[in-house]
Amino acid sequence: MKYFITPILIAGSLLTLQNAAAQSQATVVRSTELKAKPFSDSETLKALKESDKLSVLSRKASWTEVKAQDVSGWVKMLSLRFDDQGTKSFNVAETLGSGINLQKGTNSGSTTTTAVKGWDKNDFKNLSPNSERLQKMQALSVSKADAKAFANQGNLNDQEQAYVKAEGDR
Repeated sequence: MKYFITPILIAGSLLTLQNAAAQSQATVVRSTELKAKPFSDSETLKALKESDKLSVLSRKASWTEVKAQDVSGWVKMLSLRFDDQGTKSFNVAETLGSGINLQKGTNSGSTTTTAVKGWDKNDFKNLSPNSERLQKMQALSVSKADAKAFANQGNLNDQEQAYVKAEGDR
C-alpha cells in the first residue's frame, strides 16, 4: 500500500510546484489601463505606469489577466514584457516525459501572438527586404475581375462599407 501512495504524493507535489512556477511575472512596457474585463470598452480599474511589475494569472486571446498590488484585472498582452524565470527553471512535463499531459498538445511553451512580441529596438535596425517573399506574395494576388468572378460563384454580393476613422487619424 505504501508503494502505491508514495508515487501519488510525489506526483501531487510536482504538480503543485508546476502551478507555482506557471504564475509568471510581467513588466508594463508602456503606460496602459488595467481593465475589469478583457474588452477595450470595459471599466478601467487602475492606470498602470511603464515599468510596473505584475503577477500574471491567466491569458485569454490578446488579453492577460494580471494582479497589480491588490487589484486584479486585464491588460492587453502587447503592453507587457514577460519575465519567464519561473517557467524556464522547472517544467514537470520535461522532467517526467513529454507524453504525460495529453490535453496540452505540444509542450514547447510558445504562444502564437500578433505583432512583433519579443523584438527590441536593435532587431528593427538591421531589417532588410525579402524580395523572394514579395515576389511570391505578388504571384498569389489576383485581379479585381478574377476576385469578383470568384465571389459570384459563391453567391456573394457587393457591400459598401463606411470608412471607420481610428483614434489618432487626421
